[in-house]
Amino acid sequence: MRAFLAIPLPAEGAAALRSLQESLRTLSALEEFRWVAPRNIHLTLRFLGEIDEARARSAGEALGAAASRGSAFELSFERFGVFPHLRSPNVLWTGPSETPQALRALVEALFEELERAGFPREERPFRAHLTLARRRGRRRPPPGLEGELVAAEQRWLVPPPSFRVEEAVLFQSELRPGGAIYTPIRRHPLGEAI
Repeated sequence: MRAFLAIPLPAEGAAALRSLQESLRTLSALEEFRWVAPRNIHLTLRFLGEIDEARARSAGEALGAAASRGSAFELSFERFGVFPHLRSPNVLWTGPSETPQALRALVEALFEELERAGFPREERPFRAHLTLARRRGRRRPPPGLEGELVAAEQRWLVPPPSFRVEEAVLFQSELRPGGAIYTPIRRHPLGEAI
């Protein structure tokens, strides 16, 4: 199965992101972007790729152990950004200006637990973000993108929308012609011993 570990959006977070997407669709610099369905937006903690059932079970247990060491926290959408950079903006995201301490602690605990379970250490630094859209074309950067994103932050992220993070989930991802389907396999509340 293709799997990943993530923080899902509760109803209020999904509603806030849906509203942000509707507003962002009006920006001319984002015309080439394809919008992620709000039901599929999540904060990825670790992408696992193709793994078998036994590895999925181990990953779920590692997530449970890390979640039991964590605590619930607030996550705010304070800025917009693109990956990999403004000269080649393939992904549009929103997220906090700084990763909350509780999220940093959860990610570190998760990486430790995954390493104990035999998963290689993630080499890229963790960057808290929620993917809003992906760019269809890979031509030149859209003109005015940086300025439009800065103006959008002032217009739609002040005050910043936020939601309470209370769980982490092991998801299965099925790629289909109509878009990806994410199915929760194991849910782990933050701060509850397993």
